[in-house]
Amino acid sequence: MSVSIYHYSDYKEFYNSWVENQPRQGFGEYRRCAQALNVSTTMVSQVFKGDKHLSLELASDLCDYLSLDEDETDYFLLLVDYGRAGSHKLQKRFQRQIKQRQEKSKKLENRVKANELNDEARMIFYSSWVYQGIRMLADTGLYNDAEVLSTRLNLPRNHVQKVLDFLLAQNLLVEEKNKLKIGSARTHLPSSSPLVGRHLQNWRIQATSKVHQIRDDDFYYSAPMALSQEVADWIRQELPAFVERINAKVIPSKSEVVRCMNIDWFEY
Repeated sequence: MSVSIYHYSDYKEFYNSWVENQPRQGFGEYRRCAQALNVSTTMVSQVFKGDKHLSLELASDLCDYLSLDEDETDYFLLLVDYGRAGSHKLQKRFQRQIKQRQEKSKKLENRVKANELNDEARMIFYSSWVYQGIRMLADTGLYNDAEVLSTRLNLPRNHVQKVLDFLLAQNLLVEEKNKLKIGSARTHLPSSSPLVGRHLQNWRIQATSKVHQIRDDDFYYSAPMALSQEVADWIRQELPAFVERINAKVIPSKSEVVRCMNIDWFEY
């Protein structure tokens, strides 16, 4: 989905944004939704353009129609409960729950699934950019032994071989018909890991080392800014969804080139 439900506290706003993001800006979508829910188009229009609310039963069916996953469905139903709440006290209760779910959604480790290494292997893997760098290069099919990898990275061959041995032993790389390729799908560090600092530093050092050799297909962007708290909160919510959309494209794609993306968003 190009619209993240966790950006919204109103289920009607979410659905209408979803509609606008469909082909032809969602022309005919109310009719298709009505058919899926087995209700009239007028009823759908009265809900999403008026004061009526969905029943929880129809809301559940709508989640199926929108192909929401289990967590997104729970959140959508929470928004429906909030919209239907008949007292200010009950609304406040649902508001707190909505806020908690939105905060949870900000944490990337709750949105990105990963195959976990054991603690010892994780310490080694994230100790240097070389481990991830070689893993990505090997998956392109162009670098299948220590010799070519050491030339590509300008690193000692014996060091590259040790890294390759580790990656193969941990199933982070596999060898098939004399070709190397990715073994485990991907790795990810939760924000609470003490290795996060090292991991971020490793790749930011690499980015800095390349800044004087910027090519046409490179992109660097730094923008200190003063902005409203509302917009700052919106950007913070948007970043995990942006990464999620990128991963959805990257993971199934063929490995042809290697790139590194660093995103920094912090208060100073």
